[in-house]
Amino acid sequence: MDRSSPSGLHHIRETNLSRVLTLIHEAGSISRVAIVRQTGLSATTVSGLVNILLESGFVRESGTGESSGGRPPVLVEFNYASRTLLGVDLGATHLTVVLMNLAGSVLARRFERFDVAHDPVGTTGRVLALIAETTAEAGQPFGSILGLGITIPAPLEGEQLDRASGLVLPAWEGYDLSAALQAELSLPLFIDNDANAGAIAEKWWGQGQLYRNLAYVKLGVGVGSGLILGDEIYRGSGGTAGEIGHTTIDVDGPPCRCGNRGCIESYVGAQALVAEVQRRRSERDLPHGQGELTVEEIAAAAQAGDPICTQVVERAGAYLGTALANLINLLNPELIVLGGDLVAAERLLLGAVYASVRQHAMPKAIAESEIVVSRLGPDAVAIGAATIAMQNAFRPANLARTLAPAV
Repeated sequence: MDRSSPSGLHHIRETNLSRVLTLIHEAGSISRVAIVRQTGLSATTVSGLVNILLESGFVRESGTGESSGGRPPVLVEFNYASRTLLGVDLGATHLTVVLMNLAGSVLARRFERFDVAHDPVGTTGRVLALIAETTAEAGQPFGSILGLGITIPAPLEGEQLDRASGLVLPAWEGYDLSAALQAELSLPLFIDNDANAGAIAEKWWGQGQLYRNLAYVKLGVGVGSGLILGDEIYRGSGGTAGEIGHTTIDVDGPPCRCGNRGCIESYVGAQALVAEVQRRRSERDLPHGQGELTVEEIAAAAQAGDPICTQVVERAGAYLGTALANLINLLNPELIVLGGDLVAAERLLLGAVYASVRQHAMPKAIAESEIVVSRLGPDAVAIGAATIAMQNAFRPANLARTLAPAV
């Protein structure tokens, strides 16, 4: 690129704007003089860039700092309330929508049980309806929304569902979710895998903020993991990295929907857990209860002391611990964060997980890894989706649109 051409100069300005905005965000509050010193840009350039950020509303003046002689410097700070972001978590059997500010705080949310896996058109309609409800509840103008992040429980190639996604979303093959939503919403839209979004949420706002290498393991209908290595999400050569649910722990184990046998998902996925509770109750001639059993109910019953649910949770923890031991031996992460419905039985689950990890992982690797439960709650993946939209909004190439005044 010719740096003296109009496009080259524009690129330089956007890059410098991104540098200054990032510095203000990381510093909390900072003076223009300090920005000059830390970036190496000229005082005139910094003054012009800060003025652009002030006009956009992303930055505001915040008093004065200490003076070493002369007039005290005026400080500027990042304005976390200046814009909002939408995050949508599409699970196989549910959808969650959150509206989040730039500090990661959820301003409004909606959760709904829905047959996402088999109804892409209906899902799109419900997403649009819940977005409208969420923004109305928060009282935020639609023009303040920087972007929309969406997650799906399937591998991605770019932003298109790849062939393997039919295992989880069989009716979605050939359906263009981006086009369907963008026909109704004039927002930048980004799609990612749900476990990747969970990892990003933990890195930005949760248990992983102080760690450079971590894994987020989501326990749901499927089992997946998002990997952050060296502070960056790791996708692998084809975008399928982290599919821990389809790693084999018993070659003679039960069949998995992927076509293999003995995958970890066939032991700790939601359908496997429900089937195991029902099998054990049938063996003892115990009632199955009314309605369809859920993992939330299994976890709650285990916490309350139900012997069958306790055994099933501990059994799941033992199998999960075997898979995590393999992950620890292979990647040596500093932190593993567990998310999903089953973590409500935290004490029972972690006890069984740690016992299994200690049995199967290398002692040195165990000593260097910590396993915890997510504190972001059921909205972790949706928060991660919104964070992905935020990350993209502040890339230099997207700043011109991002800094446009909110309407």
